[in-house]
Amino acid sequence: MAEASTCSLNVHRFLPLTHAEGPGWRSCVWLQGCSRHCEGCFSPKTWSHEPRQMMSPEETITQSLKDKRVEGITILGGEPFEQPEPLAALLSLAWENHLSTVVFTGFTHEQLVAKEISAIDTALRHTDVLIDGPYLQAQRDFSRPLVGSANQRFLFLTDRYTMRDFSSNRIEIRIGKDGTIALNGMGEMFGKN
Repeated sequence: MAEASTCSLNVHRFLPLTHAEGPGWRSCVWLQGCSRHCEGCFSPKTWSHEPRQMMSPEETITQSLKDKRVEGITILGGEPFEQPEPLAALLSLAWENHLSTVVFTGFTHEQLVAKEISAIDTALRHTDVLIDGPYLQAQRDFSRPLVGSANQRFLFLTDRYTMRDFSSNRIEIRIGKDGTIALNGMGEMFGKN
C-alpha cells in the first residue's frame, strides 16, 4: 500500500460486504456531511458535518480487502465530494489494490470538473462509474438500479463496467445481534404512496 495519508473520512456508515450497492460483492462507505439537502432525500441523517466515525482511507481499504469476494468499493453520502482530499486518497488506494470504484454524487460531472480542484480531479480519475445528479423528488423513478430519480446519470468513466453490470435494484435487510434493523440498497421498499 502507498504511504499513509494524513486525512480522514467522516463516515456515516461502513459496510464491509454488500451485494446491493453496485456490481458484484462490494464494500460500501456512506460519508457524513451534505450541504445539498435534496427534498425527499433517502438519508437525511447524513447531512450533518459533525464528526461521526473517522476512518483513514488506508483503514477503509484494509477492511474492504478482508473478504476476498469484494471486487470493489461504492461511495455514497452525504455528499462524497464535500470531502475531496480523503475521497481522492480512498479512491486512489482502491485502484492501487485493484478494486473497482462506484461513486454517487448530487453534483453533475460538469459541476465537479468546473470546480477545478485537484483532489476532485484525482477522485474522478480513479472512479470507474460516477452516478451523478441530485435526487429530484418531482422526478422520482425506481425503474433503474441504484437511483431514485430520472435525472440521475450513470457515467462510465472507464471501460470496467457497462450498464449491463447494473442489472436490478436490490435491498438488503440486516438484523444486528442487539435487534437493530439496517437497510441498504435502492427500490420501492414499502410500496408506492
